[in-house]
Amino acid sequence: MQAQAGVLNLPRKHSLVQVYTFEDLPLITMNVARIGAQTPGMASEIAGDENHFATVGFGPMTWIWLTPDKPVPGGFRAFDETEVAGQDVPETEGDILLYFSSDHADLNRELANQVGQLFGNDGELIEEVVAEHCSQPTLSDNFAENVLIDASTNLDTEQSSFVLTQHFQGEEDIPANHYQTSFTCKTDRYTLTYSNNPDELEAHSDNVSRPPKSRGLFIIPSLDLLTSLRMGGIRMGSLAINAKWKGH
Repeated sequence: MQAQAGVLNLPRKHSLVQVYTFEDLPLITMNVARIGAQTPGMASEIAGDENHFATVGFGPMTWIWLTPDKPVPGGFRAFDETEVAGQDVPETEGDILLYFSSDHADLNRELANQVGQLFGNDGELIEEVVAEHCSQPTLSDNFAENVLIDASTNLDTEQSSFVLTQHFQGEEDIPANHYQTSFTCKTDRYTLTYSNNPDELEAHSDNVSRPPKSRGLFIIPSLDLLTSLRMGGIRMGSLAINAKWKGH
């Protein structure tokens, strides 16, 4: 199995992050999931030979509606509203995360617009970050072991990951003990922090140096799991609703 490119690869020159919510999510979850699952392939067709990547994440409610009887190992739920440095911090929000990165800002925009058109009126864009510069993380030799879910937990989610998004006022870097990409966007800082354990991301979010003005939490399925989502195969594997009667 192979992880999505945006999890382990450093950003290109230009990046675009979008977060969508869907009012009628229970009714349209599979359609939303298929659009998300086809995004990397669609981006590759549009971008051609241009260096790029397109990464897709699914929020807790999307994942619960897709796999209601088989939560991911360790649990996967929205983080509740909390308090940092005496200030209220909102709960995590968002049903779909889109992360595009290439050497051309207009290419990222074209890719995002294509997906937005497929979502149509069902999707509401609640956050958009356009970034040119990022603080490159220092990678240890074994950092992937803490970022990617391995086969010992569940074969379906192998090479998947979790990401915590946080939007901070001010340009100062936000320290992290986890693998993190930190973008400058206008006069703010936007971070993508990755882990194979949502509990570790929650602990990190409770110990940041200043309160974020928005937060999101998403699972980033492997490319193989995205293919299953696109084809509906997730309904037939160990993540299927009736898997407990199939010996999984």
